[in-house]
Amino acid sequence: MEGAYFITICTKNSLHFFGEIKNRQMNLSAIGEIATVCWEEIEVHFPNVHLGEFVVMPDHRHGVIVIDKSISASKDILLKENRFQNIGSQSISTIVGSYKSAVTRKSREINPAFAWHPRFHDRVIRSSMELDRIENYISKNVENYHS
Repeated sequence: MEGAYFITICTKNSLHFFGEIKNRQMNLSAIGEIATVCWEEIEVHFPNVHLGEFVVMPDHRHGVIVIDKSISASKDILLKENRFQNIGSQSISTIVGSYKSAVTRKSREINPAFAWHPRFHDRVIRSSMELDRIENYISKNVENYHS
């Protein structure tokens, strides 16, 4: 599945900014709510992106991002015709960077100490079988969590 990515983003020093797991249920903090809402809004800001399964954990989040290359390609043609190009505007780094920035800005109103780990982990998903395995892992992440 070209264009599908498994994303993991962690908080700085693995601090539990997003809430806690009790009785195999994730109880989101206010910052956890922000992290969820901002993730769901990715599709609004990047119309060529579709979100798959995702979960917010106490100190990290997992999610599947699918970039529709046909939409990106048609936008690239328009950009080239207009002689303006923003080569990185549809990259996974730009999408995740925008997400992290939005969450940081809103979260620091609640807790000025909020911070992300500077990097994130991404893995290209290469088959529908791999996608099914990853989405199953994500959907069971809270249930299987050991603090």
